[in-house]
Order: sequence, then structure tokens, then C-alpha cells
Amino acid sequence: MRSLPEYWAVPLAIASSFTLGSALTLPQPVQAQTSPPAPTFRYAQGEDVDLAEIIAEWRGYYADVPIYLCVCQDDTCDQTEQWPYREYTRYQTSVALGPTNGQAAEASGTNCFDIADGSRPDAPRSFSAAQVEESEGAASPPDDQPETPTADGMTTAPPVAASDIPTATVVSDGAAVRLDWPSGASNEVAVTGNNWSVSVLDALDCPSLSLVEQKTMQAQRVVGEPVVDSTTGNVAVPVLLDSCIETDQSAVFVLDANEGGGYALYRAQLPGDRVLVDLAAPSFPNEFTSYPFSTISDMRYWDGSLLVRQGSASGAESIVIFRPAQTPAGFYAGCAVVTQNEGASVLCPDD
Repeated sequence: MRSLPEYWAVPLAIASSFTLGSALTLPQPVQAQTSPPAPTFRYAQGEDVDLAEIIAEWRGYYADVPIYLCVCQDDTCDQTEQWPYREYTRYQTSVALGPTNGQAAEASGTNCFDIADGSRPDAPRSFSAAQVEESEGAASPPDDQPETPTADGMTTAPPVAASDIPTATVVSDGAAVRLDWPSGASNEVAVTGNNWSVSVLDALDCPSLSLVEQKTMQAQRVVGEPVVDSTTGNVAVPVLLDSCIETDQSAVFVLDANEGGGYALYRAQLPGDRVLVDLAAPSFPNEFTSYPFSTISDMRYWDGSLLVRQGSASGAESIVIFRPAQTPAGFYAGCAVVTQNEGASVLCPDD
């Protein structure tokens, strides 16, 4: 089995987008030599192909195989020996179809996660590798089918057990987070207090319905569920700052807590259009400043990275990646639009 067939990976600029779901338009079947070549072939020849066409091509072969978003973590991620025969640089993103190809991409220096549920190639979700029924004249599927996971591979590996890793639960209608420790200790951290504030750049001021250059905003309540990094015990908490005219302004706080009730509070800093996105050190006035997140729908940790899924009222969605750094909040490492719709252009910083 070849590790990465011709059809199964394509680079993606960090700020570019791709479309999933019903909005996809399937490319015309390749029937003969006079028919247009497949999108993946065109891309491999250097053409700037819409990624929606490539995803549609893959779904034309396999409807349920995971598609992985992969972020280059090395200075150079070398895929010159396999399609599309090029190198990626640090924090450039790519996509791969199927666990085998996701693992191959990771072997070249990237970290990959399933766009659908955040699972990793070495612990994929359950899926069907059955081929989509081919119509007359349809293109032949790739030579190598994606590997079907074994029973062991269908479950995510359990978190690392440690005496200082708490569980986190939202209590008091989102006004607090309760931390329960393996020792039996339990404590609550109030969220709706003055400590949970962030200085928001280009904020929407709801009373005046106008944009302001900077505004200090307080957490109104926790939205969704906190997530715990199983390797460090850090707790990421998504909060709503304000909401008006169908626009949510949100933030992500990260707790470095201990079972005695003490904690340090950090803010995940999301760059924006007016911040030069230097991925090594995004420029902010101070550590209390961030551009706002939109509606946060899901968060998770993997390999120490925090993934934040956010979206607009229209249904557009992006995933923002924060890599480990000197503080528990990590540092911004990339963003990709995973569902295209109205408002998608503002869901990722202007890289």
C-alpha cells in the first residue's frame, strides 16, 4: 500500500477556506481523455484549484472517510516524495483523506485532526470505507483505499491519569466552574467576576451598535463545556462576553489551578486584521488583549494543542489552533474555515 495516493492530500493556506456538506458541487465525471482532468491532478500540475472541488472529488469515491486538517509543525514538512510533490513551511496547513494518509502526513512533520470531530489519525472515529456507487463513465477511484480502522483504533486513547488532573463542570447556570480532583477535593471558580475580563480590540459596542477601537469586557457566562488538557491539567473555558444584532463576542480563558482553590488566569489571544500575524509572536499591547471570538461551538485538546471551533449566525465555521507556549494559554498557530457561508471571511485572522 502506498502511503499517500495521488488523490489524497492538498496544501491549504492558513487563511484560505474550504467548503463541506451540501454546498459542495461534484466535479464532472472523467469519462475520456477529452474530459476535464480531476481536480487533484490539476492541482498537482500547479493549477490553483478550489478546494471544494477536491473535497467533492474525494467524497465521490468515499462518502464517510475522515478528512484531516494537518498543520505543519516543523520548519519544513517534506512531501516531495509523494503527491503533491512539494514542501510545506511551518504553520501551513494541508488536508489528508483517511487515517493511513493522515499518519503519513504526520510523519512528514504535521499534526492532523479530523475536521468532523477532532479525532486524530492514530485514533480515528468509526467510519465506512465503502465506495460510493459509481455512475457510468465515472472516474476510477484511487488505487489505495483508505485503511479501515481496527476495533482498537475506533476509540480515543484515555487521558493520562495524574493526581493533579481535575475534571471541570459548569455550575450555577454558567456563572462558575467546579473543579473535582482525584483526591476528592472540589472547589468552584467564579466566572462572572471582575477577574474574568479581557480588553477586546475592534469590539462591537452593543449599546451604541458601533465598532470601538478597544473595550474592556467581562465574562457573562460560560458557553459550552470547559475542556481539560490531560497532560498539564490546564482548563480552557469558553465564555460569552456580549451578544447583539446576531453577533456573539466570546473569549477563551485558561485556568492553571490547584486543588487548594488557587488559580492563575490566562487569555487565549486571537489575532485580527489590525495585528500583524507573526505566528512566532503575534503583536498585542499586553497579555490581557485579544480580538473577539465569534460563537464558540466546541473546544478540545490534543497533543497539548487547543482547538477552538467558532462560527457565525449564518452557519460558517472555522477552527483556530493554539499551540503550547510559555503560558497555559498557548500561542496562535493557525486557522482554517471548515464550513463556508456568509461571514466566513472574518472567522480567521488576516494572515
